[in-house]
Amino acid sequence: MPAKPSGKIKTSIIRQTQKNGDIYILERQTIYDPEKKYNKVLSTKLISKIPKGSEIPVPTRPKRTKSSNSDKKTEIVSAKRNHVGMMDIIDHIGTVSGIDDAIYSSTDLGTAQKIISLARYLLATNGQPLPGIQTWQYNHPLPYEDGITEDVYHNLFVSIGLDESLQQNFFKHRCELLQAGDALAYDSSTISTYSANQNEARYGFNKAHDGLKTIKLLTLYSIENRQPIAFTKQPGNLPDVTSVTNAIKQLSALGVNTTEIVTDNGYYSEQNFSELLQAGFDFITLGKTSVKWIRPEIDKQREALDDFRSLCPYDQATHGVSVMLMHDFEKIRKYTNHKNGAEKGTVETFSKRIYLNIFFNQSRQTADKAAFDADLYELKTLIEKGTPLSELSDAAQTKVKKYFIVKKWGSKITVVPNNKAISEANKYHGYFVLVSNKEKDPFECLRKYRKRETIESFFEAEKQHADGTRTRVWYTDTLRGRMFIQFVSLCYYEYFSEEIRRLKNSLGNKTGDEAHDKKTVIDDELSLKSWLCNTPLYLQLQWFDTVENVDVSVKLKRRRWTSEITARDALYLEKLGVILS
Repeated sequence: MPAKPSGKIKTSIIRQTQKNGDIYILERQTIYDPEKKYNKVLSTKLISKIPKGSEIPVPTRPKRTKSSNSDKKTEIVSAKRNHVGMMDIIDHIGTVSGIDDAIYSSTDLGTAQKIISLARYLLATNGQPLPGIQTWQYNHPLPYEDGITEDVYHNLFVSIGLDESLQQNFFKHRCELLQAGDALAYDSSTISTYSANQNEARYGFNKAHDGLKTIKLLTLYSIENRQPIAFTKQPGNLPDVTSVTNAIKQLSALGVNTTEIVTDNGYYSEQNFSELLQAGFDFITLGKTSVKWIRPEIDKQREALDDFRSLCPYDQATHGVSVMLMHDFEKIRKYTNHKNGAEKGTVETFSKRIYLNIFFNQSRQTADKAAFDADLYELKTLIEKGTPLSELSDAAQTKVKKYFIVKKWGSKITVVPNNKAISEANKYHGYFVLVSNKEKDPFECLRKYRKRETIESFFEAEKQHADGTRTRVWYTDTLRGRMFIQFVSLCYYEYFSEEIRRLKNSLGNKTGDEAHDKKTVIDDELSLKSWLCNTPLYLQLQWFDTVENVDVSVKLKRRRWTSEITARDALYLEKLGVILS
């Protein structure tokens, strides 16, 4: 009779030969299954092995348990990717231009970092609206690392708008760039707005002709180094001619007392001349040929302007002469003089030497006459169609009264030209006058005045590259803060633009240095020059926005690499003095 199964687990040691000749020593646990009538294997554990050709068992490494896996710390990799090429260039601009230092020295660190970050965003994105910075900043390194949200930059605008010291200190740093003999262009631009909360938004002359209320931005701009110096704003309905006094006060407060102010004819006023002379400023202003003391001088110089000797050396279409006059100006006495009894507020007269630089350009004469004829024809048509004179602008009404004789026969209106007045006006087409208290060389005066036109490109940049077409904010102080950020961004833009202009002028020219004057070097520079001439500033920056930097951090190890750049790109960065981080 067979024995009854005990039901106990039996442990045995067995040997199992492998194909490679090793012998595994296994610990096996079994139990007898009475139903199936054989031993069932519960577990098999490898405890050692005897390598082929050996008789000594070698213990095996214990199998790693789940608990032991969880106890060991996993090495975690931390990585981030940034677009650094473009941002390195902009950082370089901020450093070498002194703009960043001027901001940091004008306010606290956090505010300065926010201002610089927003200004760099506007430059890098070609004036994209500010809400876009909330995602853009994730892969573009900025000085303010805590993150800029809509609330952050709104509160920043408010604080800047109320902090006049910050703004004026920055402008003072900008004025330190000026050197003896530098000239400042002074001009205005209008910004349209839908806001009903902007107290300074008024209906007036709107350069965009969009029928909206405007706020006037007035800017002082160095025409020698092409850098904006300072700005202010005023209601849109105030004429330009009244703003010169405020500019004089602002410059005096900033410590500038001996520079030359250059303006167009919108600022022509003998009162302005008087203010500038009293404050000690030199000036160049485009005069009006219709002024009673200027027109006789034009008549006297017609023959001289037809002389070959009056030809402009850098513009053969223009002739110019200079006339020196002693001219009387009026001023209002600011203080009482007890010695001579002169009372405060009385009007006094003083004489100063003035140079009338008179010019004639035949091409301009043709263009002026064509524009004048077209203007008169349009007025004639409007009146004959029944447009009441009262509905025309003041300037248009003046022209109608001067150059036409309007006759009415019942419902029929006939407009007869005043040929004598029209002929008299045509005599002065092609002539223009620059009034100055300093420039007695007509062509040096003209050179400086034409350089004034660079401020027009600045205003265009303000509209196109700094999101300055609309106010974008609701309140006056907030607008002032936003305009300051835009101004800082334009300081970057204008400095960078001037550096690229200088770079283009220097490329491809032999210097006498044998290493530089090799054909391969000159060809590389000409290739870069061609790219610069055909690539706008914004697209140059975007080209380098593909240069990526990757930081990979692990425990006790850090690796960093930057994507490759071409030889032309390397030459571009070398010429600018930029070192990729």
